[in-house]
Amino acid sequence: MTGQKTGQTTDQTADQTTDRPAEKPHGLQAIWANTLEPVAPLPWYRRLSLKAVVAATLAVGLLAALVVAAVTGAGAPPRHRIALQDRIGDQVHLPDDGSVQTARSSYQQRIRALSPYRELTVGGYGTTGSSKTTLLLVGLTGSFAEPQRELNKYFGRLAASDVFNDTVTERQDYPTGPLGGAFECAVLTYPSTSETTCVWADGSTVGIVVDSTGESSPQELADRARDIRAAVEVPAED
Repeated sequence: MTGQKTGQTTDQTADQTTDRPAEKPHGLQAIWANTLEPVAPLPWYRRLSLKAVVAATLAVGLLAALVVAAVTGAGAPPRHRIALQDRIGDQVHLPDDGSVQTARSSYQQRIRALSPYRELTVGGYGTTGSSKTTLLLVGLTGSFAEPQRELNKYFGRLAASDVFNDTVTERQDYPTGPLGGAFECAVLTYPSTSETTCVWADGSTVGIVVDSTGESSPQELADRARDIRAAVEVPAED
């Protein structure tokens, strides 16, 4: 009897043990239990923050705009060049005389490799039927980051290779007109003669108009030089 009770007690204890709910894992066991099933990683675009995406988009857009501007020249000021015209007002383009040939030779010597000057245009103008140049036009085409410096180089004789025995007086600014840039006129007095001269400069052209008769005042020549500039400064072909 005692043996039977003991056996029954053992069986009941086993049954109770079987029916008892299993203990929940804890500590490291809980971590391991939660990682038994494989979890797919998030795609790369969901791991990026919104700020990072916006910053990257702006950077790419800016780079693209810079490349387009560099290739097409977008945003740069329009380029011009000097082209002689057959007639400007009451002045006509005359065949080259000695003064024009001398001026062309002098300026050609100053245009050297790596200089800002790329193209030289020299022409003489006078009244119809005349053979003597009264207005000399010198046009330089290139790239000029500081237009005022080009005027100083002419009137102030900043270039070491330029040697002139003249005196500059009455130098002053004048309105440039719609083409902008810098524009000045002055009287240049040499030992034997005097010339009224006007000079303009912008990002791509330098123009020099000389009244070789010396009869025009700076104001009078300024008005005429603006008309000349409007006629000879034309858009450059790409």
